[in-house]
Amino acid sequence: MIERVKGYKNIILITFLGIALRLIDIARPFSGLYKWNEGHYAVTALNYFRYGLLIPVNEYGVDLTTTPFYTWMVYLSFRIFGPFEWAARLPGLFFAAASIVLVYFIAEELYNRRAATVAAFVAASAPGIVYYSRNVQLESPFTAFSLAALLFLLYYRKNGEHRFFLSSALSLSLAVFTKYVAILTLPALLWIWFEKEGRKDGKTENRRLITYLALPLLPAGIWAGLALLISPGLTTWYVSKPEAPWNAATMLFALYSALANYIPQDMGNHYYYPFLIVLPLLLTKMRRHAVMLIYTASWLTLIIAFPTFYLNNSYYHYPMLYGIAVLLGAAVAEVETTLAGREKTRVKSALALVAVIMLVLSVHSYNTVFRSYYTDFSETTEPTPFYSARLVAAQNTGKDFVVTDLPMSMFYLGGDPAQVKLAYTTQGLITATKSERYTYVVPYYMGNYTLKSVLEEHGYTQIAPRAWKKK
Repeated sequence: MIERVKGYKNIILITFLGIALRLIDIARPFSGLYKWNEGHYAVTALNYFRYGLLIPVNEYGVDLTTTPFYTWMVYLSFRIFGPFEWAARLPGLFFAAASIVLVYFIAEELYNRRAATVAAFVAASAPGIVYYSRNVQLESPFTAFSLAALLFLLYYRKNGEHRFFLSSALSLSLAVFTKYVAILTLPALLWIWFEKEGRKDGKTENRRLITYLALPLLPAGIWAGLALLISPGLTTWYVSKPEAPWNAATMLFALYSALANYIPQDMGNHYYYPFLIVLPLLLTKMRRHAVMLIYTASWLTLIIAFPTFYLNNSYYHYPMLYGIAVLLGAAVAEVETTLAGREKTRVKSALALVAVIMLVLSVHSYNTVFRSYYTDFSETTEPTPFYSARLVAAQNTGKDFVVTDLPMSMFYLGGDPAQVKLAYTTQGLITATKSERYTYVVPYYMGNYTLKSVLEEHGYTQIAPRAWKKK
């Protein structure tokens, strides 16, 4: 047992490194990059205490557009530890650690242990992976399940054991149930399936394939049908996005933004540009690297299909980052093979030095690119982040109506849509103020001076830096 643990000391150490990096600011308020997601899912989890586990409720009211699987986990964390920001992020942290381990074993199965070590190190330290994997959003869990589906199907290809087939199918089901877009894992999985050595084109094998393709659609399909039945308007809007019609110019701009800005930002330039350098080498051996090339490229489909929403939510490529990590590991392993004749100690020392440099660059990039979003831009006007929202929540014992503009503030105001309404924009807040239906107005964005003048005109008194109460 001890010898076996020693054999995996690298992945154990790398996983602990990844967890340590993700613990940075884990208790910060919901004021970071893409803060809307954190507020949205935290509010949903909070409302399970009020409305029960079968009814997801958030700023939209009853909201079945996404399945409750992840928010159930956030709810469980809240129930154990309390409704704190760090508790909301614990499920993401768990799946982040799992993804590092899964990347290691995928790379080991496809290539070798050296590739696995490099891939896991990149996945553990790339700044955007560190940030998003720990956030309160769906990307961390569904990506972990998609990676598990890949790994188990690779094992099934190797030895044909039925347990790996079932594990892969179950993992894919959980991935799709967590977030529907996880179905984009299928192209890489189908490549593995049809590459399976010794596969027989008999009825049994065909039935297995049909089962494998159908199983992931069942739970997600049932939930989607339920969503259409209960809230057809919201569900139809969520799928069709009529306010963001597709056009080629926006799609091309979104692809350019992804490849030139957002993906290098999330990987860190120190990982992304070496990847671009070795990509032609990887493409010359396309069949050898097909699984991860297909997995990585598949997520570009989201950018092509929903370019406007990608430009507003530039994390749609998140699973790609793990594919890049594995491909970088494969490239480093090939380079090391060419240096096999050199003195091993020197090669190891050089790789260790490169690892230290990459880690320093990752931490620097994390601090300059992502940590700059941690501080609420309005902290200069409030003693602490969300001070005004917390104050109103404490004062509002009579459950008077409150209006705010974003779900993060809604979380700190208690999160109940029966009491706290979202206006979404400054203009929405102005309209709500003029209606005089709300006792409290708590903006996240102050917008222009018009809002303040309208508040005063309609008899609201400022009780905190960003909170007004009806006289």
